[in-house]
Amino acid sequence: MLKYTLFNQHIPEECTMELRSLRYFIAVYEELSLTAASKRCFVAQPSISSAIQHLESELERQLFVRHPRGVTPTLAGNNLYPYAHKLLNDVETIKNLFNEQTPQIPLKLALMPFLSGQNISLIIKELLVTVKGLNLTIVDLGEEADLRIISSNMVEQNDAFHKLWHDEFVLALPVDHPFALLKSVPMEVLNNVPFISRQPCDVFDAWQFAVQKSNIHIDTKATVKTEEYALDLVAAGLGISVIPSHSIGLRSDIATCKVSNLKLERIVGLAYTKDHPLPDQLLTAIKNAKKLIANSLV
Repeated sequence: MLKYTLFNQHIPEECTMELRSLRYFIAVYEELSLTAASKRCFVAQPSISSAIQHLESELERQLFVRHPRGVTPTLAGNNLYPYAHKLLNDVETIKNLFNEQTPQIPLKLALMPFLSGQNISLIIKELLVTVKGLNLTIVDLGEEADLRIISSNMVEQNDAFHKLWHDEFVLALPVDHPFALLKSVPMEVLNNVPFISRQPCDVFDAWQFAVQKSNIHIDTKATVKTEEYALDLVAAGLGISVIPSHSIGLRSDIATCKVSNLKLERIVGLAYTKDHPLPDQLLTAIKNAKKLIANSLV
């Protein structure tokens, strides 16, 4: 039987908490949602709810306050969280205690084109630091992979998807363009403006819909496959283009402005098939990387 000292008092000796319940508790605590926790743990939501209720009954403490948007940890939940984490980490340590060498974990990571190099570097670094024995291979998006970093509109029906960050698209302009002095312009002033199109593009359909809705004509001068080519043509004064803001980087030959009545963005996240759930180590690394990315954008 397990006996713990939590919340400054002894839990009854007959309390026999299951490791599975603690894993479910951690998932609910970190996701702040029973639904999200069930997706993360690949179990039905009633199983999550039942485990939390059983844990609350054993501890004689309410761990979460339920509300329409999810859950909020109580003081007891906040107190339990570090103990639960330590216990599960200790269990993992015991499992590996007598291993003579760290087992190799092969992992193929596919990247969609045109992602923030800074964000990808943070993710890869966190994976390598957190997951011991990780043997990481970066592959193209069309190749077989265990994980994929993609935009949300590329998620397939049997995918689990963890949001990492979102990209905002802006107008890329030559530095001497009249719009370069403005923070934003209405869609209507883009009528007949020379334009550099890029294919593939995550927001192409949304952009085309906005053009048609505004009843304007976009004078496409060239269509290219990469953001670098598009930016080079923009810098040469051949037209403007729609580009993720991070792609501008430190280029001094490119200016930007927003479209005041149009918001173009994409959600970038990590996807994997639900039939092949991720080990806890990888999930931890992904959550840590997400926090690092969020801090870097502040």
